[in-house]
Amino acid sequence: MQNFKDVICCISSKNKFEAIQEVIAHCTIFDDISDLSGFTEAVIKREKLETTGIGRGVAIAHGKLKTIPRVKVGLGISPRGIEFNAADKKPVHLLFVIGSSPFRQIEYLRALAAIMRFVKMTDIRTELIRHTNLDFSDEQNAACISFLDMMASQHFLEYVNKKIV
Repeated sequence: MQNFKDVICCISSKNKFEAIQEVIAHCTIFDDISDLSGFTEAVIKREKLETTGIGRGVAIAHGKLKTIPRVKVGLGISPRGIEFNAADKKPVHLLFVIGSSPFRQIEYLRALAAIMRFVKMTDIRTELIRHTNLDFSDEQNAACISFLDMMASQHFLEYVNKKIV
């Protein structure tokens, strides 16, 4: 399993806007974005338009800047949950933040599709929340391992149509 510590972090904020800021600050995948404060503002501005809490304890916040060269995805795990005004009215435990360029819409949609394929599986959501120490060395679930590899590599296209065991 590849190193995923650059793209997954634990978060403690209960407020969704603070949680978004926490994911961006702690997932080093975003560190090379030249306008990090502009990116953070873009994600929060988008979230204020309409919630990205899709239900089942998952939110997929996103923001776009022309200067982001490729799609970047970070994941914040919240054991306590975050009030996100999600579709099912339940707290969010898995907060994805996606950064992309408006010129990379197909790449963004493929990353979103790959994430959705994994998070629709209850066992993956449960395993991720269970590992609040971010030590996945004992992980046996093949689908969860594939998810972690996808996140670590940030290569989403190969997981859009890949068979998940």
